[in-house]
Amino acid sequence: MSLDPHLKEILLQMAAAPQPSGLEEMRAAVVANAARMPRRPVRIAGTRDLTIPGPASDLPARLYTPEGKGPHPLTIYFHGGGFVAYSIETHDSVCREICAVAQTAVLSVEYRLAPEHRFPAGVEDAYAALTWAAAHGGGLGADTSRLALAGDSAGASLCIACTLMARDNGGPPIRAQLLIYPAADFVNTDRYPSRRENAEGYFLTEERMRFFGQMYLSDAAHGAHPHVSPLHAAELHDLPPALVMTAEFDPLRDEGAAYVEALRAAGVRAEHLPGPGMIHGFVNLTALSPAAAHLLDRAAAWLGRELSGA
Repeated sequence: MSLDPHLKEILLQMAAAPQPSGLEEMRAAVVANAARMPRRPVRIAGTRDLTIPGPASDLPARLYTPEGKGPHPLTIYFHGGGFVAYSIETHDSVCREICAVAQTAVLSVEYRLAPEHRFPAGVEDAYAALTWAAAHGGGLGADTSRLALAGDSAGASLCIACTLMARDNGGPPIRAQLLIYPAADFVNTDRYPSRRENAEGYFLTEERMRFFGQMYLSDAAHGAHPHVSPLHAAELHDLPPALVMTAEFDPLRDEGAAYVEALRAAGVRAEHLPGPGMIHGFVNLTALSPAAAHLLDRAAAWLGRELSGA
């Protein structure tokens, strides 16, 4: 398919804008762009900001509660941003939309960012958030017997790591995982045609991904760790049902699809929701692209079905 016309216009605007020259400029631009971005209106009961204990410091979090009588299921959300940028603020609209459509409480959690805190800091924070939330459902007004993980890009990678750790460490039972354009292989990148086909011109570039990897990993050998590259090294049996969303014009498209196939080969129930005409980051652009909004709603509806019932 051709590029979504609404997203094409956004890419043209990005190309015409001054490009940040370093990490701090990029972080500042991310905050400014998120503040200007229109939001798709949805109805939820409300939000509450809180902090939760992490392994090295408290972690900022935001709880989103859907309308209707609770306790509702709980989904823990980790934001994307190449492990180096973004926050609960930049992904506020995504969490609101998932909360409203899936009828799940959403706990959006910040984690330590690289390069100040390299791997495995983010993974350790994410798993600490999972175990804390599972033990504190009462205070969150949530039913943690119906627990899910969700995230986009780097955040989806953290979700995958959490499912592996929960399985291997006897951690909390997880009902479902919603993985939005995950990064799943830092090692065998040449095997994915989308890395070449979409290497530049579609927001996330191959050059930027190399930069993110250099910032995130203090040792290149860490790229083979299963919590970084599950497609390269991990045993994927006995993991929660998964929905993996990909974007047609995204360098990560093919490894997302490959992760679905790897889960299925390991006996895990996994579905693939392709994003025709989409670019990396489209779930943050639902107010501008009806097609992006439709895809996020489909993913959230899947999550709601997985979490419904006893």
